[in-house]
Amino acid sequence: MTELSQELARAATMLDLGRYDEASSLLARVVSTEPGSSRAWCLFARAHLGADRYQTAVEAANRAAAIEPTEEWPHRLASNALMHLGNHAEALRAANESRRLASSYWQTHVCVAQAALAASQPALAASAAAEARRLAPNEPDVHFLSGKVALARGDLEAAREHQERALALDPTHSGAMNELGRIRLRRHDTAGAIRHFISAARATPGEHIYSRNIDVVILRTVSRMIYVFVLVALILLWVPAVAHVDKFPFALGFGVLAAGMAAAFAVMLARLPAEARRLVRRTLRTRRVATALAVAVGGVAVAFAAVAFVPSSELPQTLPVAVILTIAARIAATARLRSPIGRNQQGAPAGSGRPAAPSGSRPPGSPVGSDQPGSEVTGR
Repeated sequence: MTELSQELARAATMLDLGRYDEASSLLARVVSTEPGSSRAWCLFARAHLGADRYQTAVEAANRAAAIEPTEEWPHRLASNALMHLGNHAEALRAANESRRLASSYWQTHVCVAQAALAASQPALAASAAAEARRLAPNEPDVHFLSGKVALARGDLEAAREHQERALALDPTHSGAMNELGRIRLRRHDTAGAIRHFISAARATPGEHIYSRNIDVVILRTVSRMIYVFVLVALILLWVPAVAHVDKFPFALGFGVLAAGMAAAFAVMLARLPAEARRLVRRTLRTRRVATALAVAVGGVAVAFAAVAFVPSSELPQTLPVAVILTIAARIAATARLRSPIGRNQQGAPAGSGRPAAPSGSRPPGSPVGSDQPGSEVTGR
């Protein structure tokens, strides 16, 4: 083995271990002494991808493509980096070029499917994923990507089957676990979604997307409970005007409403595994959630007090103010919950081990996809 081959093998090992900065330093020295090595530039592009230096990754991949125009790997790497940069049209062009150069490689079809998904072309993504399955029916990443395509097209059952097949082939595939959580969430199974997200986080502790998804699900559940709480409160606010009930039963109704919401949340919490319950308690203690709950409950309490303790003759003037106050409390609480969690991470292309560009528009606070770390798709 030549010295160059040894250095490239060392760099590839570093990349597989996630030591991107060390690999970058090594490869910078290699390409300075061996600028004509296409493989060195490709590994350099992988190192930049791993370290989130996407523009530099594109430049390194293009250098490799210029050295070996008939090699498909540089185009796959460039497509991956371009997706992170949001340049979906160019990412798809690069992916198509990689497939043209090596149509018998399942990796190139997965690359096209990923780029098409990011470019909001689900039909093209589905056809590319199908061809990848034909070429490599026993590759976990192929079924994982196929499941993502099915989920993007709204076919929850097919998405579930593909992700379960990926897990059957690789029981540690954290990306498939994460996607199963997203599918559960689409079916309004909050407890089931959290279980899958926790499994993904356990399988790959270094991927923070999975734990972030748990937080997103908890926040979504809190937001939904605030919505129901405020909706019922708005209905109860009209009771004194319609039924002319006494103040005490009206105040008691507010207490029953608050207790009922707390009981419903406790039941949901009891269905979760112990680890998830700890995460929920941690999230509820954060300033953002505590503030949102205080605003919602406080706003409704003030509205109820205004209606309960004013003379009956002033009720027609007070009731609209109470209703507006209740609605404002809900809007303020929801806005507080939707404030940024942190870095806006996106899902990763299969096998890249890094967050990827979004596959189209996604509402804030939605759980994001991710993938099994590895080098099957962007690596060699």
